[in-house]
Amino acid sequence: MIKNAQKINSVHMLYDADLSQDSCGVGFITRKDSKQTHELLLKSHEALCTIPHRGGMSAEGIGDGAGVNIDLSLKFFRKVTGNPNLVLGQFGVANFFFPEDHAHYDSEAQKMVEEHLKQFDLPVLKWREVPVDNSVLNAAAVKAQLPIKQLIFGRPASLQDANHDAFEKYIQQALLAIEADGFNRLELQGFYPLSMSSRTQVYKGRLNSFEVIPYFVDLYDADHEISTLFFHTRFSTNTAPATMMAQPFRYMAHNGELNTDKKNRLSENAIARQNNKHIVFPCGQSDSGRLDQTLTRRINEDELDIVTAILAMILRLGKTTRHCPTRFAPCWNTSVCTRKKTTARLR
Repeated sequence: MIKNAQKINSVHMLYDADLSQDSCGVGFITRKDSKQTHELLLKSHEALCTIPHRGGMSAEGIGDGAGVNIDLSLKFFRKVTGNPNLVLGQFGVANFFFPEDHAHYDSEAQKMVEEHLKQFDLPVLKWREVPVDNSVLNAAAVKAQLPIKQLIFGRPASLQDANHDAFEKYIQQALLAIEADGFNRLELQGFYPLSMSSRTQVYKGRLNSFEVIPYFVDLYDADHEISTLFFHTRFSTNTAPATMMAQPFRYMAHNGELNTDKKNRLSENAIARQNNKHIVFPCGQSDSGRLDQTLTRRINEDELDIVTAILAMILRLGKTTRHCPTRFAPCWNTSVCTRKKTTARLR
């Protein structure tokens, strides 16, 4: 048993480790039967309202960042597109932060995205700006937010009969191409894809946890029915708050672990060089954001299932696996060998 030294100490201290609350808040809600309902979004608001103490807030009341990752709502997007025949798995949704200079470069960013969609034969169904309710924020918080541009697109002709996984993997290839272009154009500084998928989408901003659902009008639309979501509220510790660092990301919500960041970046670059590719990260990205990108590539490029991909990215402490569950040991041993090989290639 590990004893709390503070409790043993006879002198009463102001700090109690058991009551520590200075770290990000995270959680998820899902329906076991996968049925989409609006009730789940109402429950998510209840959950987000219980964790404001797990997120940072400036003296002006601006949140460090909060948001949700949710499955695509069939009923909602049938209404938005005006297409009652829309089917899950036959369309995708991409959400973007557009460049900081909206007046001059929003059209350039949209043109760039559409060019890549054309290259991948992904038909544009609709562009829209995600509606928000500024009345739920104070004046300072309103100025800190970035508008989200939403793109709804269909399947390419070449994948009409393909399974859902094949379509999702194809979308991720298009996303990588969009990022490689958008992140390297100085005039598009601030451009950032929050999500692009046929399964899920992300809503987030420089918000407090209790502001997320009321702020995004889509999320309290009664026709917006979902079956699963995970949420995050950020407590900035080693970086200043920034909209792009708000979470959750595309595959995960993460409370930050710098010890794995360098290893994963080295591994990423080594694998990319082996395949004659170049990894592109946006300026100012957090360690959590990079980890999510690494996870995305391990799933879509290495074709690992999400559990194996996550285990492969965890640094194993010590030289043995005697303390880890037996079923995980082979995976860890394999990933350690892979890391040694990629490190050797870099040298």
